[in-house]
Amino acid sequence: MYSSAFSVHVRPLRPIRALATVAITLIALVSIVAVGLSGLRILYEGDRLWRLVYEWEALYTLLLSPIVLLFPILYLLAGIAFVCWLFRARANAYAISPGVFHTYAAPYLVLGWVLPIVNLFAPKGIVDDILATSRPGGLRPGSDLFRARRSGLVWAWWLTWVLWPYATLASVGLAGTDMEDMESALESGLADLALITGIALPIAAGLLAIRVVLTITDLQETARVKGPVRLPERGPVGKPHLGLTALVVRDYDEAIAFYVDVLGFELLEDTPQGEGGRWVTVRPRGARETALLLARADGLEQEARVGDQTGGRVGLFLHTDDFARDHERMLAAGVTFEETPRQEPYGTVAVFLDLYGNRWDLLQPRVSPAYG
Repeated sequence: MYSSAFSVHVRPLRPIRALATVAITLIALVSIVAVGLSGLRILYEGDRLWRLVYEWEALYTLLLSPIVLLFPILYLLAGIAFVCWLFRARANAYAISPGVFHTYAAPYLVLGWVLPIVNLFAPKGIVDDILATSRPGGLRPGSDLFRARRSGLVWAWWLTWVLWPYATLASVGLAGTDMEDMESALESGLADLALITGIALPIAAGLLAIRVVLTITDLQETARVKGPVRLPERGPVGKPHLGLTALVVRDYDEAIAFYVDVLGFELLEDTPQGEGGRWVTVRPRGARETALLLARADGLEQEARVGDQTGGRVGLFLHTDDFARDHERMLAAGVTFEETPRQEPYGTVAVFLDLYGNRWDLLQPRVSPAYG
């Protein structure tokens, strides 16, 4: 199902579970320490659960000091472990989806976390691309990741991760107010809000980050166990073949809906080309080379040819290995057949119409052609 326009070097997948385990462990510790830090300061300074031991200044100092010292160390270690896991995950993603180019170059796996402004979106984009290219079967070489569906899990993780530092600053700032201001904050509910966000966001960010790591790791380990990605045999690179045939259509989306949802083709590419134009290709599932280019009519002359590119002749031939199965499925999907199936010396055939009136043969050859 891959176009022969691509020459792809397939890399072996490498184990990733151990790196994921280290990253998950450190992320969990960072979340726990962050929750302890926020909770301890708010509870103590707010004179709530600590009211019975409020005068035990030594206890507060004893608990707070190690946490304050431990947090940046754990945070740095967790960041290093996560970036190491990212490098391995991205290398595996390239192996699962060969020939699919990720949005960000490799240096962004490190710089994306520290460059101002860039760190607000680059890490999410990197993880989005890795997840999209790690799914079962991978993506077709040359697929446009800008148009790939983005995961709600990654969105949730990134939002909590970005908001977490602000919640921490708010809780620490509130804890540092004097008692008169603190009492006012308690009465207004600000202390409750700071306590909830200062504790809930680290927990949510940690759990979601762990879930992201586990999801990608499980996908990649499953692919690794199944063995290396194997591209379909297609002969030497550059071997002459019919790659595309253009079909003039009125509208891209309605044509995609018919060929993909009704006929059961796969959408190979849908890439914007400016001024409303798109490069849209579809192909029967399992086919290896020839595909249809769905070309929107441009001007009155081309519009007049929609549905009549061959002057009323059958111009397209859809081969099948099970005529009865596909004939029944297409009838159920609402495809119009001009005739009942008939037996010919070359096989079983029936003429059907696409949504524009182009005439097609649904054909099960009696002897499979060499190019099929």
